[in-house]
Parts: sequence; C-alpha cells; structure tokens
Amino acid sequence: MNPRGIDFFVYSVSDIDKSANFYRHALGLTLTSWEGPGWVEFAVGETPTVLALRLDPEGGKANAPVQSGAIAIAVDDVGQAVDELRQQGVEIALEPGEQASCHAAGISDPDGNLILLHRRKDGTSG
Repeated sequence: MNPRGIDFFVYSVSDIDKSANFYRHALGLTLTSWEGPGWVEFAVGETPTVLALRLDPEGGKANAPVQSGAIAIAVDDVGQAVDELRQQGVEIALEPGEQASCHAAGISDPDGNLILLHRRKDGTSG
C-alpha cells in the first residue's frame, strides 16, 4: 500500500439541500457533482480533494445527532475568514488561535459538523 493523499472527505448530514446551500453560499465552495438525492460533492480550492455530503438516514431523529468528523480548509487569513462568516451569522465553534505550526479556528455547519479554518505558518496547504 502506498498512500498518496486524500481523495475526499465525507460528512453525514440530515438535510442535503440545506447543507449544500451552506457549503455553496456561506463557504463559497464550488459544486462539482450532485449524485442523486443523497450525495453531493464540492471542490476545495485547486486541489483534487473534494468534500462530499451524504444524506444520513438517521439524521434528524430523536437522540440520533449527526456528527461525522472534521475537515480543515486552508485559508489565507483565519481571522478575516472568521469575521466574514460571523457577519453571515455562521456559528463560530472555536475562536481563532495560534498553535506552534498554524493558526486555526472552527465553525459549525447546519448539522453541527466541525469545519476548521486553517493556515500553516510555512504557507503550504493540501
């Protein structure tokens, strides 16, 4: 086995239309594929990696929260990205902070999935 990178990330969501709208409009991601009623994909920058949303058949039921991981999206300026999203009413789950190798913050999508806004100090991404 020779891992070469990450092809896609997938989040389970309770409402595919609501979530697709969030990723398209709040985050400005480009819709690349809508495969039927339960799967949609978005381009993330210039990389071949995509973000997929999968309709969770258990989502929205009592005591069945949708939570399926996190993704880190590289941005030029974490603070500026948070400010823009806050103005749109997006929930800030983790205020901007600095780590040894990066600056990061976290937001939540409509299902509470964590999205990290991330900038490596060395300027690389992907």
